Amino acid sequence: MKRRLAAILLAVGALPAFAQPQAPSPPPSEAERLVFQQDHLANTRQPRTLRYAYVEEAEGKPRVTDRALITLSNGAAGRCCDVHGDYLSGAQAVNLPDIPEARGNPVVLYFLEGEVRRLQRTTTGQAAHFRRRIRQSFADAATVSETTITWAGKTAPARLVRIAPFLDDPFRARFQDQAATEYAIVLSDAVPGGVYQLRAMLPGDAAGAAPRASRTLTIDASN
Repeated sequence: MKRRLAAILLAVGALPAFAQPQAPSPPPSEAERLVFQQDHLANTRQPRTLRYAYVEEAEGKPRVTDRALITLSNGAAGRCCDVHGDYLSGAQAVNLPDIPEARGNPVVLYFLEGEVRRLQRTTTGQAAHFRRRIRQSFADAATVSETTITWAGKTAPARLVRIAPFLDDPFRARFQDQAATEYAIVLSDAVPGGVYQLRAMLPGDAAGAAPRASRTLTIDASN
């Protein structure tokens, strides 16, 4: 299964820097294990569609809403789950190959790839560089903490993974206005598919100020 998934990610071209570290490599960090190696779909071994709500907010711009769908279906052998994603729409849409016999929830890959493509569209930087920085930050600069979420009217335990991949980027002058972007991933076994929320946030100019921009993907409570 892991070899098959790695082959798919290599075919995508966009994702090996996220999901498959270059060999040889040190043991994976706690953040890497949680985000890229966890069996997120362990509690969802049946055909269904996972729905996520997307909200984008930025200073001086109208609020944008959209959605992402992760569809789980039985594969050729009759086992779940083969995975197909429909991620956002219009210029923000991300199309990736379907993943057979998936274990991890690919909504994480869709979100991160969407962020990379946004950075490439809005800066003078290159997508390959942004992918490398994000991937490396999970290995050597991520923080992992315990948190809680509210799901189905109850409080449930969760893990929060945070990265700020561009703070010490030697090329940050090329995209200085976005280099402070932080990413947060909230994982919980309480929600179908194991991924509760993903967020990109550009902090305000002063401590305690409202974020200048945020993009949040949260699992729909109707799942």
